[in-house]
Amino acid sequence: MSVKKLLVGLMIAAIVALWFSFDLGQWLTLDNAKAQQAILNDYIVQHFTQASLFFLLGYIVMTALSLPGAAVASLLGAALFGFWWGLILVSFASSIGATLAFLVSRFLLQDWVQNRFGQKLDAINRGIEKDGRFYLLTLRLIPIFPFFLINLVMGLTPLKTHTFYWVSQLGMLPGTAVYVNAGTQLAQIDSLGDVVSPSVLGSLALLGLFPLLAKWIMAWVTRRKRYQGWRKKPHQFDRNMVVIGAGAGGLVSSYIAAVVKAKVTLVEKGSMGGDCLNTGCVPSKALIRAAKTMREIGKAKRLAFMPKRQSLIFQR
Repeated sequence: MSVKKLLVGLMIAAIVALWFSFDLGQWLTLDNAKAQQAILNDYIVQHFTQASLFFLLGYIVMTALSLPGAAVASLLGAALFGFWWGLILVSFASSIGATLAFLVSRFLLQDWVQNRFGQKLDAINRGIEKDGRFYLLTLRLIPIFPFFLINLVMGLTPLKTHTFYWVSQLGMLPGTAVYVNAGTQLAQIDSLGDVVSPSVLGSLALLGLFPLLAKWIMAWVTRRKRYQGWRKKPHQFDRNMVVIGAGAGGLVSSYIAAVVKAKVTLVEKGSMGGDCLNTGCVPSKALIRAAKTMREIGKAKRLAFMPKRQSLIFQR
């Protein structure tokens, strides 16, 4: 591990240790949030911009370091700033903090994990590169999965940072809205279980399945378009592969497929071998070789050879 990674890791560990050593989480309990609401309301009325900035930065730091208390902070944000401004603050702070946690995980652990388990992770990496935004959106929309764990795990994958940010911003918005809306009635909330009931969790879970459902629907529509010219979609296929064109690429592709026991059909309207074998590469090389030979024959006298009949005789 490099010195930079070691210093960053030690700094984060020290902050987390201080958090738990001084029991700073006690300030982010539901009872304390209720008790401090009146005092904080007076301060916000007098220093609205400053209070908004402090809340935004505090939420970002807490989320970036994966410290507990984000749910209570979301409720408190709505109770102090109202629904719409609280939603904006919590939504952006949570997405920015999650992205910072994502980057910290990538900086500290990605190289080690990929080097250690690279071959085992090849399939996962390919899946993330292809459909990572759909997987992340599904996880974000379902609040069953701890968000801090998603941040750390996604940092170990090749998912792009800007994709992680905008998908997180979009995916966490419904759940954030639920908490912020509940926070406007903070005085009536006795526990976090009152905020997210089983019915709400079920609704969000169904919402989380929407990206995968949309992907399946798009694939179905594409298949329908592909076969729309057919009266009937074939129930089975007699070939595993159909290769169009028996050029250099077509010959190699069909040969490799046949070697692994695939049923292959090779289609070529002209001569086998394509342009390369018949009119391009191979014939041109033969003509060039013949031309070079004739050019050398033209230099025979300068090289002390005399042409005689069908052979060249060396002249002493």
